[in-house]
This record gives sequence, C-alpha cells and structure tokens, in this order.
Amino acid sequence: MKPASLFTAMILLSIATCQSQVIFEQYEQMKGLLRIGPEPQRQIHLVDKGYTLILPDSIRKPVAILILPDARKVNTTGIGKKEDNIDNAALARNVGVLHITTGNPLDFYFHDSTLHDVASRIESIFEQHLLGTSPLFLAGLSLAGTRALKLAVYLAKNRKFFPGLNTEAVAIVDAPLDMVRFWDAEVRAARIEFHDAAADEGQWVTYLLRQNLGGSPDEKPEAYVRYSPFVHSAQKGGNAMYLRDVPLRAYHEPDVNWWIDNRRKDYYSMNSIDMASLVNELRLQGNTHAELVTTHAKREGFAEGSSPHTWSIVDNAELMGWFLSQLQN
Repeated sequence: MKPASLFTAMILLSIATCQSQVIFEQYEQMKGLLRIGPEPQRQIHLVDKGYTLILPDSIRKPVAILILPDARKVNTTGIGKKEDNIDNAALARNVGVLHITTGNPLDFYFHDSTLHDVASRIESIFEQHLLGTSPLFLAGLSLAGTRALKLAVYLAKNRKFFPGLNTEAVAIVDAPLDMVRFWDAEVRAARIEFHDAAADEGQWVTYLLRQNLGGSPDEKPEAYVRYSPFVHSAQKGGNAMYLRDVPLRAYHEPDVNWWIDNRRKDYYSMNSIDMASLVNELRLQGNTHAELVTTHAKREGFAEGSSPHTWSIVDNAELMGWFLSQLQN
C-alpha cells in the first residue's frame, strides 16, 4: 500500500458548535484503491484521513480524552442530543472525544509506521488544541477494538517517544485479537461459503493477513505473534505483557446459537474466545483491573435476531464511570 504522502490530498478544516460542545474537524481526501484480494477487481476506495475532536465546551479543559480509532469519518449529527452513544456519555462527564482515521477503512495497524503516524497525529492534535497531557482512554468495536489495543501496546513500548500520551484504560467490544485463531476461523468461513458476507470477509481478511505478515500462521508464526495484540499460544500472550498495567474491559455477548443458525460459526470462530483468554492472561500477570463483561440477550434488536457483534451491548454511561474511576487508581 502506498504511503498517504504520495496521494494528492485536500485538507478540509471546520469548526462547529453543537449546544455546549465544540467540534473540530480536519480531513484529507485520500486518492487510490486498496487491494483486498488476489483478483485485480478486488479493490476498495480509500477514505478520508483525519480527525474529529469533540470537546465538552470551549472553556473547561476536559478531564480526559476518549480516542476512537475509526474506519471512516464520524457522523456528528447526534452529538449533544439525547441519543445513547459513547460520545454523548463521554461529553456528559467532561471527557473529550477524538475520532481518528488513517484513510484505510480496513486498517489493522499492521506496521509500526502506521502506529507512529497515529501517535504523532494525536500528539499534534493535543498541542494544537491545548490539551496538554490529558489522560487517554481508548475504545473500539471489532477491528477498531483491535486497533485500540494495538495503539495501547505501541504507546506502552514507546513511552520515551510519546511521554505525554498516557493510556489510562482501554475498552474493546467483540474484537478479534489472536490472529492465529482468527486466520483459522476466516479460512473456514471462506471455505464453507454458508453466508455471502462471512465468506467474503474470510477472503479479504486472510488476503490482508498473508500480504502484510508474509504468509499464513504456519509459515510465519513469529510475525503473527509480533503483530497480534494477544496470542493464546505465545508465552505471556505475546504482546499482552505490555497491557499488564493497563485497566481493560472486554465486552461480548456470546450468543453461540445465533452464530450457528446464521453463520454456521461456533465458539472457535467467535471473538469471545480471544477476549476471555486475554483477560485471563492479564489476571495471571497481576492485572486486577482486567474485566470480561458478558451480556445475554441485551443487544438492541435481540428479539428480531440482530447480530451480537454490536456496540449496543455496552452501557455507555456505566462504561464512562468505569473509565473515570481508573484515574483514581
């Protein structure tokens, strides 16, 4: 994939107010395509690279900043209204929110250069908006949760380069973590072809893993351990050792019957297995602030058969209370 600097970019900067909130946006329109399969036609467009920063108001300094490593530019329509979402829950507790994108909608944060760029941009955003060394919370659903943990690991390993970026806590929602397990699950989904979207995901996930990590887990086991936020079979969980001092919550609703009925997937194919194993490993390493939050029939649309792969299982206000409680520990 070509670096963003090779693309012609248009900088879009806007400042808006929404009730008492202040929203800053700056994006570059990325040009080009991302290859997601061996066939020439399997390509997708890159998206805007940039950030949306939402501050509680223009006067008070926020007590912390919640960072969400998104796939695409966020829609701010519901900001400041009564919708139950993570942004409004954060703003209600004087926590600012930073949505940040790389321009790659399927970014796994494979490379240190990507992580360095994201960390450097966060540092620059903090300087530009006079946020000082505000405590950081990281969160994300699915692949965004993978990115959140990758960023937490990177910042822990590179404190001397980013001393002002201190991760106070992380929350992930149904995120794939162990890419050895994930590879096997996606190979199977592509092979059985029970559900079109699941089979397609199996194809592009395994293609991107192979292209960026040099092969399959059998061919390049060390690369998978180096990359994955957590690997069950690796000593101390691989990169999990860098999270032993980071408070962490992992949310999931392990409705295995839904997965069997709708995707012909089982426990081996669910992200729940990664998150439970990570929490267990962190507890073994002495992290008493690692928690697995398991829900049942809580997700929005459960009665209508909605997927358990959703943020709607999270009590956003309670999560923000947990985030803030970590500042006193």
